[in-house]
Amino acid sequence: MHIRPLPLQIRFIVGESTGSYLTRLASRNGLAVGRLLDSLGGGRSAPEVDPRYTELYVNRAARDRLAALVARPVKELVRALPSTGDEHLLREGGGPAWRWPWAPHGGFLVRGCALCAAARETDAPVWLICSDMWHICVRHGRFSDNSRDDSVPFIDLSPGPHVVGAERQRQGLVRRLGPAGRALIADAFGVLAHDATHLPRLGTDRTTPLRLLPAAVKLASAMASVERRRLEGRITPTDYAQWAEQAPSQFGLFIGRVLGVWAAKHPLLGAPVPNERPGTYMPLTAPHEQVGSMQSVDELTCVPWDVLAACERPYG
Repeated sequence: MHIRPLPLQIRFIVGESTGSYLTRLASRNGLAVGRLLDSLGGGRSAPEVDPRYTELYVNRAARDRLAALVARPVKELVRALPSTGDEHLLREGGGPAWRWPWAPHGGFLVRGCALCAAARETDAPVWLICSDMWHICVRHGRFSDNSRDDSVPFIDLSPGPHVVGAERQRQGLVRRLGPAGRALIADAFGVLAHDATHLPRLGTDRTTPLRLLPAAVKLASAMASVERRRLEGRITPTDYAQWAEQAPSQFGLFIGRVLGVWAAKHPLLGAPVPNERPGTYMPLTAPHEQVGSMQSVDELTCVPWDVLAACERPYG
């Protein structure tokens, strides 16, 4: 089947959910979403599908068709729409296919920054697919989450520039270290979740991530330093024990015993771990051998206690 590009195109918003993008694309071309989906292949959806509640998934053949419809290379499509990545493709068989289930298979649908959307010539609501329940736009200093409450769609972070700075540092850490950086950020949030720290757990209220992020990034950076030495076989048991004892003094928090628990989950190794991507990239090994792109903080962290507060709708 030959696919012709749609006459009217829309600009990508990096991190957008596939469902949100397809909804905007259909609207731009004056089409019903179902009509556009027919061009991708066969599929099924939950009744009254709304991109703020669930995500659209495709198989490889349907992804190729979508790339043809928008006249963009598949690589560019995957870079912009995370759920079209290989990790999230539907199984092959029976030709091009899509599914729009009741809930995302992984991650959370988080409201996108309206100013970023406007810069890409759209005034329609945009929904991102994120590994965690919140998103910080460093360009415009806005915090958004998976709340569907239109009365407070975002929180202005101009009174707290240190939070935006911490988010930039977090992004930089992940760029440098790769997936291991995400695991260490998750471990830092996990350490801060212990009762001994006397800090709120994620989900206690909507703004808890803003309160915890600066400390979590600082702690993850300290963890990254000792973790690299562990992976390269450049730290002795005595040095490791001293680190766990002395590191808490940097943070002004009651995390001494808690860091000891984390260190026990990251024991010294018998030999250095090979690094196929030399430089700042950090290889993965136990206890973080796999890091899924849509695994959340509480799914990634290796600490043995609950990171999330027990709330039905922690973010509104």
